[in-house]
Amino acid sequence: MTKQERVAMGHRLRQQRTLLGLTREEFAELADISAGYYGQIEVGTSQMSIDTLIKLSRSSRLSMEYILLGEREPGEADLTTIDALLARCSPRELRLAEKVLQLFLLRGDP
Repeated sequence: MTKQERVAMGHRLRQQRTLLGLTREEFAELADISAGYYGQIEVGTSQMSIDTLIKLSRSSRLSMEYILLGEREPGEADLTTIDALLARCSPRELRLAEKVLQLFLLRGDP
């Protein structure tokens, strides 16, 4: 893997971590890796094992293919932005968001 590919991969992870509202330390803890090692992955100075890739994929809710190559599978929905927004909501706001979504999905397109 080239330095440029590692940097791009780190950028995708950083972007997702930011969407999730997590610090490097919090994300590393979630993935069960050291914060220093995660920081190296995020800036592209270190490679990772398959085990680490699996941990990062699960923790970030991104596919391994997307982390490595930046490609999404056809039809793969990107729900992480929605997840991040909903995570910041109060219980009242969540109920309202659910009602709005239900109305949107039931509106029917002509």
